[in-house]
Amino acid sequence: MTEARTYPRRGLHGAVVHDIGLRIVQGEFAAGEQLPTEDKLLSELSVSRTVLREAVKVLAAKRLVESRPKTGTRVLERAEWNLLDPDVLAWQLEAGPDRRFLEDTLELRRLIEPAAARLAAERANDGEISVLEAACGEMLQAGDDLEAWIEPDLRFHSVLLRSSHNELLEHLTTIVASVLRTLFTFSSRPPGTFLRAAPLHLAIVEALRERDPERAEAAVLILLDDTAQNLERALRESAPRN
Repeated sequence: MTEARTYPRRGLHGAVVHDIGLRIVQGEFAAGEQLPTEDKLLSELSVSRTVLREAVKVLAAKRLVESRPKTGTRVLERAEWNLLDPDVLAWQLEAGPDRRFLEDTLELRRLIEPAAARLAAERANDGEISVLEAACGEMLQAGDDLEAWIEPDLRFHSVLLRSSHNELLEHLTTIVASVLRTLFTFSSRPPGTFLRAAPLHLAIVEALRERDPERAEAAVLILLDDTAQNLERALRESAPRN
């Protein structure tokens, strides 16, 4: 399965990437402004110049910063960021829930997954349907354990896209996996989320077995409606109380 992976936080290099990246996303280092000088960051982070420069290169690849000779390193505007990068997604969640961003992730799923399910109902082979069914079984076994739930859930949605047998949709699996991981981590907080979600996933599998595109699309939309409700509840519960 194609899976989006975050940059490893182990070791000084990964820790520096995480530290600076999170501070950019949080707004501590504001868009359009220069990062602190190398000397200041070296003193603050207690790392070598080589480690710092390699970390900045990673952040530049994610389009969070841009380095130019003689002018230093500038934080790019949010419109320039690679918002679908797994680390950038994770940092946005770590920085605190942003309603607009989370709603955008759900909207992206609505644009992609129902159509993919329609195609999968026509094109999925028996092996792919069996993998989807097995993933549902693992979700049921996971109970309320988020860590145990995420892997089979991500596998389910990645295989669903691949089962469309549309080459371009298949290449979206990495992007969708990044989006799903971010959305799941937040929207799965309300109690009872998993108990409802497992049978909703199984309904998609049943529609694929019946080769019923309309039913498959409808089943995905029902699942997304449930996710939207969970997201709304989680946002309400995380909102600061006066």
